[in-house]
Amino acid sequence: MYRRKFVLGLGTLLALPALPESGRLGMSDITRIRGAEARLVRLDDEHGSAELAEVAARYIEHVERAMRHCTYGSRVQKSLHQTLGEMCAQTGWLSYDSGEHDDARHWWDTGLRYALLARDSVLQARIWSNMARQAVDLGHGSEAVAIARTALDATRNRRHPRLSALLHSRVALGHSVSREKGRCGQSLHRAEQDLDRAAGDTPPWLAFCGPGELAGQAALCFYNLGDYARAAQADRDALASPQIEKFRRNQFATHVSLARNLLAAGELDEGLASGHQALDLLPEVRSPRWAAHLDRFRRGVETRLPAASEFADRYQEMT
Repeated sequence: MYRRKFVLGLGTLLALPALPESGRLGMSDITRIRGAEARLVRLDDEHGSAELAEVAARYIEHVERAMRHCTYGSRVQKSLHQTLGEMCAQTGWLSYDSGEHDDARHWWDTGLRYALLARDSVLQARIWSNMARQAVDLGHGSEAVAIARTALDATRNRRHPRLSALLHSRVALGHSVSREKGRCGQSLHRAEQDLDRAAGDTPPWLAFCGPGELAGQAALCFYNLGDYARAAQADRDALASPQIEKFRRNQFATHVSLARNLLAAGELDEGLASGHQALDLLPEVRSPRWAAHLDRFRRGVETRLPAASEFADRYQEMT
């Protein structure tokens, strides 16, 4: 029996994938599950993670319940494991972007288990990429490098060039945390080379990985290395990419990153302008991780620029 179920997220009702409560699951059900995951990815790109992590967890619970109470063949079983792993990967990212690191690890560990059952090395690499990014935020540079290199080794000769670019950018970030400037630069160069080879169909979850994304990752690397002027220029390059208009959360993050890089470089007026541009996006974007960086920028600029009082008042009003 199919019954339509909904959960509340982003101030509206989101439909859970319509699945039978008993009987047999088929490939049409897999299509519905994939459609639900694609909707979560799209909402994250457009609005960010807040509220969505809980919704995504409900999606997974809903699919797992159907899997336990229904029968299915070996082809559907592999697809179920694969799609559940993909949903866990996305839910882990949403949790990470919300600052819930323990929840993120839980979902990524679960996703790796499903990826192993599905024998899907690319899905494993997707999850390891996320784990490497988290390690960078936690200041664990060597761990980030090790995780990203494991993903590269596991998918050698069978990964999309965009995935190669993403993983090499993760290696670069890890080196930047460890202040290894030369190795960081080499990895960024390799990421750019791999992205230049990207053509044809791109998996939906990888669509964000384009020139703007790599420029943003380079900005993070230069920030970690203390080269704030170069970091700011990389952020400007990221914002100049036409692709970034499709990814509002990334646009918000890049404006915040540019603001803090300009503040660190002593370009206070331009940094304040970028901070205001970030505030322009705040009503429609929910990324607690980058909102926290914006708050730190507010505190930093208030102490150095009298004109920042207007920004501070606007920030308090909007948050």
